[in-house]
Amino acid sequence: MALVTVNTVFSREQDTTDLRNFYPEEILLENSDTETEDSRLLDDLEKLRRDPLELNKVSYDDLLSIPFINSAAARNIIEYRNKNGPFRSKRQLLNAEGITDDLYEKIKIYIIVRKSAVDVIVDETGNIFRPRDLSVFEGIKAVVRSRFTQDLQTKAGYTNGKYEGTKPKLYNRLSSETERSGTLYRINLTLEKDPGEKYLNDFTSGFIEANNLWKFRKIAAGDFSLNYGQGLTLSGSGYFSKGTDAVSPLKRKGKGIRGYTSSAESEFFRGAAVSLDQKNFTFDMFYSDNYFDAGLDESTGRVSAFYNDGYHRTSAEMMRKRSVKEKLFGGRISYSKDFLRLGGTYWSGKFSRSVIKDTVKELYNFSGDRSGAAGADYDVLFKNMNFFGEWTYSYSGAVASINSVSFSFPGVAELVLSYRNYPNDFISVHSSAFGEKGGEAKNERGFYAGLTMRPFRGLVLNTYFDQYRFPYRTYLNPLPVSGNDFLFNADWKMYKGFILNLKIKNESKGEILTVKDSYQRDIKVTDKRNQLSSRIGFIYQLTESLRIRSRFEFVNVKYSEYGTGSRGSLFFSDLRLMPFRGLIFDIRIIFFDTENFDSRIYEYENDIKGVMSNTALYGKGRRWYTVLKYKPFPKFEISAKYSETFSDGVKMIGSGNDMIEGDINNKLNIGLEIGF
Repeated sequence: MALVTVNTVFSREQDTTDLRNFYPEEILLENSDTETEDSRLLDDLEKLRRDPLELNKVSYDDLLSIPFINSAAARNIIEYRNKNGPFRSKRQLLNAEGITDDLYEKIKIYIIVRKSAVDVIVDETGNIFRPRDLSVFEGIKAVVRSRFTQDLQTKAGYTNGKYEGTKPKLYNRLSSETERSGTLYRINLTLEKDPGEKYLNDFTSGFIEANNLWKFRKIAAGDFSLNYGQGLTLSGSGYFSKGTDAVSPLKRKGKGIRGYTSSAESEFFRGAAVSLDQKNFTFDMFYSDNYFDAGLDESTGRVSAFYNDGYHRTSAEMMRKRSVKEKLFGGRISYSKDFLRLGGTYWSGKFSRSVIKDTVKELYNFSGDRSGAAGADYDVLFKNMNFFGEWTYSYSGAVASINSVSFSFPGVAELVLSYRNYPNDFISVHSSAFGEKGGEAKNERGFYAGLTMRPFRGLVLNTYFDQYRFPYRTYLNPLPVSGNDFLFNADWKMYKGFILNLKIKNESKGEILTVKDSYQRDIKVTDKRNQLSSRIGFIYQLTESLRIRSRFEFVNVKYSEYGTGSRGSLFFSDLRLMPFRGLIFDIRIIFFDTENFDSRIYEYENDIKGVMSNTALYGKGRRWYTVLKYKPFPKFEISAKYSETFSDGVKMIGSGNDMIEGDINNKLNIGLEIGF
């Protein structure tokens, strides 16, 4: 790879894509309220960064795989290219209708014009090169990624002998691609061991995939994921949830058949799948024969509960491992022409053991040994309006639906309106649709309105309102509850290198609390919980090699009648320094003070490659971390992160086998990536 000089890079006529800018991706990733070290969302974004889409070859559907791009913008890019010929540089995108400065800055890291004479790319560690220096499948392209993660404090599970394995978490992955005669071949092998597990290959996953082979769009064997329509009939996780971007996350962009690269141990199918193109039609067929972790009832041998955490540390967890099998088959027919997409999906599955139906705790949960669903989805772009949605009939006899429309006002605003209706008896064990409950499409009705506005150059406003109701009792809520969620976010690029952020979010919903009656008996009551969160912060890129950032966040939780309110605050400041090309250094210090777990604050952090860290902080204390990434050669990167949390006034952290004695919790992450 030929590097260009710094003086050449930053001349005025050139467009510089700086891959060190993580802020747009953070907007999407920070909305998860769970802590995870391996995210399919992050993996998808990293793949787009590593293999950006060629702007002069990309299709309408390919463009829709890029976050922040809506259907109208994708259409306008294709129409501009058809009318004006090939792009000579990425900056020409600004001439396409609806591509504003802020949108361009968000998406340009995912696209490339390989023959451009003026575009320049700065990678994550400051190395500088031109698009034409990127190899395009000259032989075999392979990437090896390894990670070592360890909590430095010893948890109770190791001292009491319950955890049978060693402390480190180990991750190894080999992925390879090669292109021959227009066919793209991919292979992947992933091995992972969680902390406390005995075997280095406790989780093993892999696939072989061929794209554009004869008339087949795709052939996959091994582990794969299926994502269709709006996720209501058949889909796994791997979608953005509602958050700071008020419009983009609502629409699920069905990704079809894809080889599985995550280490999440329950979100994939294992078998074979094919996709065949025939003029404007695409036919998909798939078969899966996969095991799941489950607890079994001792007297009947039936399944009493499924476990999705993937942990096999103790003898009890080992007994759950691969204890039930699901055989599943199905297919899909879709029609595409211009900007019209129609599809129909069907699948049927059978478990090797029957699942117990608990009529007291969760009346409408899955039970028995058979499941299935059939659904139809649509996606129609007409002028500046995009209509999309899905209707699904589940084996339980219930019909669920989500229907949405978005309006695009180029350069000014985007508006999306959506209504979802997931009946209480709708049961689809392989669905993941938009909603309040993180993809669980059941027992929920809601209306969502999201708006993005650009009043003037440099200022982007996002706001949404979501009104929802859970109309039937659940195990946690024995009575129907309802709620609403409001967010306002402003990002103002006041001048080059300086971004000011303001965020206000208010959520009010019913919750079931356990209180004492006059006879000191525990009773369930309905109360309304209101949480107001406010945040202000800034990012300032002082020089090419120095960036500073600070944020203050405040949370106030109140209950109408029974609950005890609480407050919390968080402040952090960080520094990013690039001492020399190839090395990048991050350090952040965080101070937090919350009255209890109810007022916890999530804090998204930078981490080593492939790890998404969204840490929940509560109590009183401080945390700091430092990340070092070193890339001495274009295809070789080593990274490390050390983090440490101090909790004031506590004698132990966590509970059960995960309990740590003392007030310090620290962790070391080391990552290595080698390309060939």
